[in-house]
Amino acid sequence: MSISHTLMPRAGEAPPLGEALQDRARSSAQELQARREARLLSMAEANFDFIWRIGRRMGLPESEADDVAQETFLVAARRLDEVVPGKERSYLLSVAFNLVRKARQRRARYGELDGEPLAPASASPDARMDEARARRLLDLALASLPEELGLVLVLHDIEEETMAHIALMLDLPPGTVASRLRRAREGFKKTTERLRRESGPRRGGGA
Repeated sequence: MSISHTLMPRAGEAPPLGEALQDRARSSAQELQARREARLLSMAEANFDFIWRIGRRMGLPESEADDVAQETFLVAARRLDEVVPGKERSYLLSVAFNLVRKARQRRARYGELDGEPLAPASASPDARMDEARARRLLDLALASLPEELGLVLVLHDIEEETMAHIALMLDLPPGTVASRLRRAREGFKKTTERLRRESGPRRGGGA
């Protein structure tokens, strides 16, 4: 019997080397999938609440902030290989920002923002009303800003991110971040002052 004949696999049998390669390929695929799932879970644990708050602070009601946060991570799951290690939050923020922009555009024609009172249920009706009015004013003022300004304001003044970190997350020069923050604060102040004048006093001594 020739050497070549003895090395040929019998009919219906995979070559031993082929089986080993297949097993290794399956094992590698399983390990890769496990690493992907672990990475995505880590991203969600570290950033889901942050992404939800961004949607909320950018003027979306809770239900839409939920949708934006979930869609952000669905996009990340589909495109996980594009997410640069160490820049997960920057990627998620970019995706969420685009989703928030689309949601705001859909809501623009209604001119309404949902705002829930922050005062506890045990507070007096007047306190709850004042809290709800203050929250609504904040939402309206933030929503009135261009998205790119509102995002910087939210990140710096509400989320308390540093200017340097914001520049890294948004891939912007530090000077651009500083300029946007200044313009955002100016616009926010003007809008809140206007809204307060328009709302006027709500209680006591109406003429």
